[in-house]
Amino acid sequence: MELIVLAIKDIFRRKGKSLYLLIAIVIPVAILSTILLTFDNADSSLSTLASKFGFTLIVQPKNVRVDKISQIGVNTQEYIPEVVIADIQKIVQDTIRNPKDKVITVVRFYHEEDILIGKAKISSVVAGIDFKTELEAKPSWKLTGGGWPKSDREAVLGGTYASSRKVSLHDTVTIGGSEFRVTGILQNYNSSEDYMVFAPFTEVQKLFNKAGFVSVINIQNVSLDKDKGLLQTAVNNINKNIPNIMALSPQQFSTMKYTLLKKSLKFLMAIVVATIAVSIFSIFNIVTSVLYSRVKEIGLLKSVGASRSQLLTIFLSEYLTIGLLGGMIGYPLGLIMTYLLDSFLLKLGAGVNVNILYVLVALLVGVFCSFIASFYPTYRLSKIKITESFRTQWEG
Repeated sequence: MELIVLAIKDIFRRKGKSLYLLIAIVIPVAILSTILLTFDNADSSLSTLASKFGFTLIVQPKNVRVDKISQIGVNTQEYIPEVVIADIQKIVQDTIRNPKDKVITVVRFYHEEDILIGKAKISSVVAGIDFKTELEAKPSWKLTGGGWPKSDREAVLGGTYASSRKVSLHDTVTIGGSEFRVTGILQNYNSSEDYMVFAPFTEVQKLFNKAGFVSVINIQNVSLDKDKGLLQTAVNNINKNIPNIMALSPQQFSTMKYTLLKKSLKFLMAIVVATIAVSIFSIFNIVTSVLYSRVKEIGLLKSVGASRSQLLTIFLSEYLTIGLLGGMIGYPLGLIMTYLLDSFLLKLGAGVNVNILYVLVALLVGVFCSFIASFYPTYRLSKIKITESFRTQWEG
């Protein structure tokens, strides 16, 4: 313990050299922490990214014609019996083979209807939805005003629909002979939803005498979003085992972005390895320079009885302490860099989350760099003889 205390005192005694060593360790640790945290944020926010560009897979009636992506899942003519929902969920769960991986199932019922707004009848697409599960699957959904429905006779309007029909919050619209109060206006997403009227799912089913039927079944699952092959397997299994339906997997920007991030991570990790190598080389040069200037000190310590192992313990403790300190500083610096990178460039929206595993990685990398770079010069100079240490000029 006394040797470690002595090593710490030496660090403060040589502040300049110690600072150089600390910087050489902090830089690779901070870069590594930034890369790991950024990728972790991308991974955790993937479901939010995915929700901005549609569901993972969509199941709709087989006879529905689809000419373009905007038509997928939106039909008002054909329906699917609700009894197949459990079968679809089982197929998806069996495909991902992870009971802890949540599969969010969102059903919708569409009906084209002349809605009474004031005294005018407007042809509209009414979407019956379960607002709770919709918001769970699509956290990107936002309202420009008002709030989400809390009762069976409340509705939300698409942004474009509300503005074009001049409907405001708390106005009423008549759907299937029943009045619904408008509680919220949905933010525009440049999709078909901008032109719809959303009301509670079971109420819309009852109004149009379609209890037990749905227009579309949407599935949201992060594992399928990450793996195109797994997603295609799920689609094929659903189409093969359930008649009269058609499962589709629209190409999602979120999947492409995640794949790009994974490839970028590999490239950036190569940069980190190169940075660590340069850091180790720099530390090696600094340590060698410092130890050469301390040759007489080494000889003096040996003359008063210090053994080779004690010298190794003193010097390695000094440099390993600097390495540990470098890891402790590098990780918070990586958090700051991650926040700035996300705020001004990537905009993943995941925030800054402390990951204990990455804290340990940062500390280990700091200690590793310090140990690898300092062991050889420390080991070599610990072997010096007392008589050689007091030469006027010492050469390695």
